[in-house]
Amino acid sequence: MARHQRDIGLRNSDGSGRGEKRHVEATVSKLFSDCVAHDGAEHQHIWINDLQALDGGADYAGNVFVAIRVTEGGIGTDIPFEVATPVELQGMFIPADQADPGPDNQGLPVLHFTHRPVGFVKYDGEEYE
Repeated sequence: MARHQRDIGLRNSDGSGRGEKRHVEATVSKLFSDCVAHDGAEHQHIWINDLQALDGGADYAGNVFVAIRVTEGGIGTDIPFEVATPVELQGMFIPADQADPGPDNQGLPVLHFTHRPVGFVKYDGEEYE
């Protein structure tokens, strides 16, 4: 995978993650072949859609950009996602009107911090945290 460096604005000025903690089930809707470096670590980017809340929050039918931290305290490996497959995630959700757009998240809501201590990803019978 090619590696690119980008600042996509996922942290508050104090270093904490932006957004509201959410736990959802969804469907993988788009894959990106490049791993991206931001916030000091490599990240795998995907889009998900048809979010079903598992936390009492609102469902969301549209696409959501997901940044999954792989290195430097992340999950440690790229996940072998396939489009149109189910995934369960927990992380910090940033609504579209508060998210910083970038090449892979052009005006979409964002889900990030999908790793310890905040979140996790469950995919194809494996849990990544």
